[in-house]
Amino acid sequence: MRTLTSEQWEYAKKLLEEAVQHQIELARGPMRNELIEGTTPVLWFGDVSKKSWLTVATNPSAGQFLNKEGTMRFDSTGPFFLLEPDMSLETYLTEQHVEQTIDKFNHYFQQPDVYKTWFGKEQGGKLEGFLNGFGGSFYDDALLPVIHTDFFPFPTRRYMGTIAMRQDLEQTDFGQTFLKKLLPLFSLHGIILLGREHTDRFRKLDPSITWQEPVALTDYPDAVVEFGYSAAFGIPIIGLHFKPSEQFLGLGSRPDDKGRSHGTYGSTKGLRDIGRQVRQKLEALDELED
Repeated sequence: MRTLTSEQWEYAKKLLEEAVQHQIELARGPMRNELIEGTTPVLWFGDVSKKSWLTVATNPSAGQFLNKEGTMRFDSTGPFFLLEPDMSLETYLTEQHVEQTIDKFNHYFQQPDVYKTWFGKEQGGKLEGFLNGFGGSFYDDALLPVIHTDFFPFPTRRYMGTIAMRQDLEQTDFGQTFLKKLLPLFSLHGIILLGREHTDRFRKLDPSITWQEPVALTDYPDAVVEFGYSAAFGIPIIGLHFKPSEQFLGLGSRPDDKGRSHGTYGSTKGLRDIGRQVRQKLEALDELED
């Protein structure tokens, strides 16, 4: 791999093998009907050869793989490695297939069929809009690079929140340790956790974090953020109590205390403003510590 160091390549290969072995175990149990047939674990999205900010969410969603009819959105030329009809997960782990898989992770945002319904379009809204306001981008080389990963690297047909055994999966050894094993692969400016539940879960996984009290953004008082610092990884942690990629679902139709409609929170302009204010608060904390 030309875009990864030899150490990164070997470590990524080891982690992918561990994830595949866990997917094989899951496919033998009650999760088998939840997993999307033909898929392999997705460890990250974006170029890990650059120092980046990292966003963290739940798991690769069905929409990244399946059309509304339930058929695959793309074939083997798409942005993820898919198992061929005669290939099992057990036979997938060859040097060639693993290298192809990792190459697809690393070049995800440079490929066609990127799932922009969730990530957002270039200079658009959703998560990319928030990141642009923050000063970063999945796509734009002129801004700070951003990569993405998930707590659970396996694509599922249903939203993870609706899967009854989700809590059991989180309590397994894999669920408790894999993300922390993955993080040293990356060179990071910091981590942005997308949602309060992800913030709370990461809080448990990394007890070395010193957290500030949650704060509301001045112009968007119903957008709450936590700032912390991980001694284990030596980077700032930002916990959003909202999900920029999901348009602030759950805030309701009432206006906030400033009379601002919650609908504006999820607009492209609103998301950029919110990202900008999060960055300003982070920089203000940095100045206090200096």
